[in-house]
Amino acid sequence: MIAYLSDRANAVTAVGLLCCGAAMGLVVKGQYEVAVALGLWAIIADDVDGEIARRTKGRTMATKAIGKALDAFSDLSFGSVIPAIVIASFIEFPASAVFTAFVMLIGALRLAYFDYFGLDERGRSTGLPLSYALPMLAAILLVDHTIAPLELGVVLPAFFVPLSLLHIAPFKIKASGSLVHVITIGVAATASAGLLMTSRAGQ
Repeated sequence: MIAYLSDRANAVTAVGLLCCGAAMGLVVKGQYEVAVALGLWAIIADDVDGEIARRTKGRTMATKAIGKALDAFSDLSFGSVIPAIVIASFIEFPASAVFTAFVMLIGALRLAYFDYFGLDERGRSTGLPLSYALPMLAAILLVDHTIAPLELGVVLPAFFVPLSLLHIAPFKIKASGSLVHVITIGVAATASAGLLMTSRAGQ
């Protein structure tokens, strides 16, 4: 199994999964800013691995299939799991459990639908991609730390419940192309750096 990680695209996906796993561990320790910052690098890895896969010749069917499965798990991790557990940390039980279950179901449904239908001929996907969730969470945390304190236990679920519904909404959005990749990487890297700086400033 490990041999399939020697494929360059799969190796990059694996790095993203390592970032996701580390992020989840940091959430447990209350290091929310650093956790989200690491999760954002998983988004960057996800953006890069697809381009590497397209440029790599001679990949076997097995390598592609395993890479696709790893990629889907990474998408669910940074698109649903990390945002859900970070936000649930600010919500009282039992609402936190309901919110986490809701976000996980939406994320899994979105990925299952995309796995079957994919992008249309114009490079558009149905519904808001899961990769939008973590940068938006990062933006809210940055506002909370640098502009004005927010009641995160109220603001986060109020924002992310409708955002989650947009993931399965029947509209089309551009999800591929050079400009989309540049913007995605730029936003994720900038937000990650901002979160790390605010985290250090708060220590």
